[in-house]
Amino acid sequence: MSVSRRRVLAWAAAVACLGAGAPAAGAETAPRVRSDWPQWRDYLSQFVQADGRVIDDQHATRYTTSEGQAYTLFFCLVANDRSRFDTLLAWTERHLAGGDLAARLPGWRWGRRDDGSWSLVDANPAADADLWLTYTLFEAARLWSEARYAAIAHALLRRIRELETVDLPGFGWMLLPAPAGFRLGAQTWRFNPSYLAIHQLRLFARHDPGGPWLDLAANTVTMLRATAPLGFAPDWVNYSAEAGWHADAASPAEGSHDAIRTYLWAGLLHAHDPLRPALLRSLGGMRDWLAAGQPAPPLRVRTDRGAAAGTGPPGFSAALLPYLRSFGETRLAQRQMARLRAATVAPSAGADAGANAAFSASADARPNYYDRVLGLFGQGALEGRFRFDRHGALQAAWHPATPSRP
Repeated sequence: MSVSRRRVLAWAAAVACLGAGAPAAGAETAPRVRSDWPQWRDYLSQFVQADGRVIDDQHATRYTTSEGQAYTLFFCLVANDRSRFDTLLAWTERHLAGGDLAARLPGWRWGRRDDGSWSLVDANPAADADLWLTYTLFEAARLWSEARYAAIAHALLRRIRELETVDLPGFGWMLLPAPAGFRLGAQTWRFNPSYLAIHQLRLFARHDPGGPWLDLAANTVTMLRATAPLGFAPDWVNYSAEAGWHADAASPAEGSHDAIRTYLWAGLLHAHDPLRPALLRSLGGMRDWLAAGQPAPPLRVRTDRGAAAGTGPPGFSAALLPYLRSFGETRLAQRQMARLRAATVAPSAGADAGANAAFSASADARPNYYDRVLGLFGQGALEGRFRFDRHGALQAAWHPATPSRP
C-alpha cells in the first residue's frame, strides 16, 4: 500500500467518525476509471465527456461553463490524473479561448445556439473560473514539473490583473466578476464575494509580488465585515464611494447558491493564515444557525435580518464541512455528514455501490453538477485528499512532499 494511499485511508477513517446532457456532435461520455475516490469517479461518469468537456446539467441545454472546466481541472490535479487534465485543458483552450489561453481569458459559456449549432455563446470571462484555472495551472506546473502550465498561468494572471481588478475609490482593490457588465454607472460596481478565495490570492502574490493580490485578500475580509452584519454572506453586493457597500434590487441582501462557496473557501483556509480569525468571525452566522438546532443550512437567507427560507440541498451541507471543522464544531459537522449519508441515492447503471453520493438540488434527487462539485471540495478536504498550506500552495495526498497531517 502506498504512502499516499495510507494517508487517504487514515483521513477517511477520521471522517467516518463524524457520522458513527446532450453532448456536442461526435462527443462521447468518458469511460469509467479505477480510483479510490468514488465521488470523483462518479462525477466523471456523469458530467465529463471523453473529449474534455464538462457538462453543467442545471439547464435543459446542458451547457458548459469556464467554471466547470476550471473546477474539474483542479480535481484532476488532486486525483493525479494528468492525462485527463491535458484533455480538459485542450478542450478549454480550443472552445473557450479561441485556441490560445496565453492570449485571452476563457469565455464563460459554451453551448447550443438557437440554430442548433454548438459554440461559445457568452465570451465575457468569469473571474472565479479565471482564478481557479490560473491557480490550478500554477500548481500543476509545480507538482507535475511542467513549465508549459506555468507559462499559461502567468499570461492569465496578467490578464486578470489588467481586466478583472479595480481600485475602488475610498476602498481599494477588488475583483470584478467579469471584464464587462459590472460597472453600474459612473461610480458604482457590483461584486460577488464567493469569487474570492484567499488561499489563491496568497499564491498569486508569490508569482506576481507587484500585483494587488494581498490587498485583495485583506479587502475580502473588510468587504464581508461590511456586507455580512449577522455573519451570513451575500450572493451579490454593490459598492460606491458615496454609499459604500450596499444592496439594491439587483443585488439584494440575500445569500444562497453563490454564497455557500464563501463559507467553503473560509473553511479551506490554512489554520495559521493571519486573516483566518477575522474571516471566520465575519461568517459566524451560518455556524450559529446550525448550532441553534437547525438540521440543515437554509436555501436562502436574508443577510440583513437573518430570515431564512427553504432547505439547502445536500451539497450545501458538504460545502460547510470544512467551515464547521474550522470552528471546532465536531457535533455540527457530524449532523451534516449524517444528512449527506441519509440522502444517498440509488447508484446509476453500472456504478459501484455507494459511488453515488446524493448532492442534488432538485426534488427528484437527480444528481446535480454544482452539488457534486461542492461535495468534491467539502468531503474531499475532510478525507485529506487535498489542503492548502499557509502560503496558498496545494498539498495533494498523492504527492510525496505532502505531510501526512495538516
